[in-house]
Amino acid sequence: MLAKKSIDILSNIEEMAEVFPVEVLILKKEVKGELKDFLNALSDSQRYIIARSYFSDNKIKNKNSKELIDLLDKKIKESFLELINTMTYNQYKSIDNLSKGIKIDEISLIYLYAGFIYSYHDKNDNISYAIPNDIKKLYLENITDEMKAETIKAEIATKIFSMFFSIGLVREDLIFDDYKDFDGLFTKEEFLNEISSAVIIKEIDNKKYFWLIDIPCNDEYAINIDNRIYIKRNIKDYLDYMLTITQLIESISNILGFSYKETAPIVISKILLKERTTKEVINDFSDEFNLTKNNKKKLESIIEDEYDYIRFFEYGGNTTDEYKALKLLLEKKPKKTSLKDCLNKLSNEGVEQLRDTYYLDDEDIIEEEIISDFNDEGIDYFDDYYEIDDILSLDNEIYNGNDTITSFIINGYAYIYKDKNDIKVIIPDEIKDILYNMPLDDNEEELDDREIVELYMYFNGVIEKEELRKLLKENHNLDYTIKELDTVIKSLDLFSRKDYYSILGDAKEDDMEQMVLSSKKNFKKYKVVDYSSYDIVNMSDAFEDDLKEVLSNLTTNEEEMELISSFVMSTIYMNCYLDDALYHILDEYKIKYTNKDIKSLKNIVDQYKNDMPIWGYNGYTKKEFSSMPKEKKIGRNDPCPCWSGKKYKKCCGK
Repeated sequence: MLAKKSIDILSNIEEMAEVFPVEVLILKKEVKGELKDFLNALSDSQRYIIARSYFSDNKIKNKNSKELIDLLDKKIKESFLELINTMTYNQYKSIDNLSKGIKIDEISLIYLYAGFIYSYHDKNDNISYAIPNDIKKLYLENITDEMKAETIKAEIATKIFSMFFSIGLVREDLIFDDYKDFDGLFTKEEFLNEISSAVIIKEIDNKKYFWLIDIPCNDEYAINIDNRIYIKRNIKDYLDYMLTITQLIESISNILGFSYKETAPIVISKILLKERTTKEVINDFSDEFNLTKNNKKKLESIIEDEYDYIRFFEYGGNTTDEYKALKLLLEKKPKKTSLKDCLNKLSNEGVEQLRDTYYLDDEDIIEEEIISDFNDEGIDYFDDYYEIDDILSLDNEIYNGNDTITSFIINGYAYIYKDKNDIKVIIPDEIKDILYNMPLDDNEEELDDREIVELYMYFNGVIEKEELRKLLKENHNLDYTIKELDTVIKSLDLFSRKDYYSILGDAKEDDMEQMVLSSKKNFKKYKVVDYSSYDIVNMSDAFEDDLKEVLSNLTTNEEEMELISSFVMSTIYMNCYLDDALYHILDEYKIKYTNKDIKSLKNIVDQYKNDMPIWGYNGYTKKEFSSMPKEKKIGRNDPCPCWSGKKYKKCCGK
């Protein structure tokens, strides 16, 4: 029963995290004391967000501040005790440090939405965290070293399993370097003994490697192992890729008619071990398992969908493109970062690879060819200036397999070099100059200056003055001063605050404005407006008309219809719409309604809400945001891909 409650709480908290960005929970100042002191320091809207992690809107809507704080104080403490066993080791460490007064840089977002931990801006305007005294006491009374030890062991085992699906033989130091002495909670020998039923140790050239015990291992898996280069990826990346491969194994097992356990070694040896053409792989399966024509076609479809993303063991757990990029590793970091200096540090093999890429006989013209090619083709990589900024931000950072940077490296637009144990990126000066001056067509010639400003305000709701000034200059060549912008905003009947502009006129809506501004910090891309932006404006007008049409059956008061439709649309713009809001606003105006009326309103909202601009997403719609690249996630109730037989939430997903 306790476990089920914990799951329900987590589900509620995750739902609130999707609706409200974490920045809206930042306290205005540092707070010390008991949980009630922190709850008192929250604004009404902040307290509401935490309360909705636990209670329905109907449960809390008539509570005054004191009643809600009393209710939350009890519920948060109960929930903390329920969730305490699901902590990761880093979460234990974070709360350990907070309990000792040691500053931490980050904390699990779940703990902020749940009201266990609180964030605030310190004197240097950096985010800091605080734990209420009574929550700290509960933690210290209930967490033992044994619990921490089991958590570390589970995390290490998860890392071994997930890395195995990417790189095959997992070198011991890649695992244990992050857990030097296991915080003195257990020994290496004790851990190895505990996992011996699932994992074996193989020694190759005096180095130790982990391998899954259920997968046959032969000498092929160790070919050229000392020369493999491993890209530094995080555990989430490994887990997501493990999910992709386990789904691939499951799909192929259905075609072969074998169990998952029987199919896994087959897929690993025929697909993951080394790169071959898809035709060779499919024929290999077909010949060995005598596939029917229909099953061969199914297998071909499955493999071709995934093959470009396969990380081959022989390549050190890298895709074909990543492997090509790594072959262009510079022999030494150049002192200067011109294209010529980078090319001079390429190995002979690397120079040959670039010559082949550009079909050149003369290596002396490689530099000229790369610049010419990037001038012609570089623009195709980007839809807006923020994507360019994203790539520029990777200069001198660790190479992690980013698709665009990988393509840049293969084409000679970027380079990589060894910096101790890391591989870092260099974007040559000439390429950066082209990126800084790249002309992206935004269609703004069809808009006048005031229209552009008005569209940015419509898509953003609230925006910092300096941010709007930069958007206008960088994307539309409009060089306003803040004073000039103030005048334009006033002429549009919009509102100028101290540091930002707003379309929300009521001074009482300061909380809402601050919530929007906070959420924007979590999403740095801004949607660049052009003439086609009016399509969304017109759709919003249609949305409002449709809402009013249904409301006209419930009230004849035009002002009420206007206020209710504006309220509903505002909750969507602010990304905080919940179906409860419809009941709440109709009750507030004492309007009688039936379930059929609510259903009609919900249908209209559902029809439009994913195509409306979200202010916290800087003008992008929910549909656009959802279509941005995201990694696959393992569901909490899905079977764990490590073959333990447990659900993911009870195993690697703890």
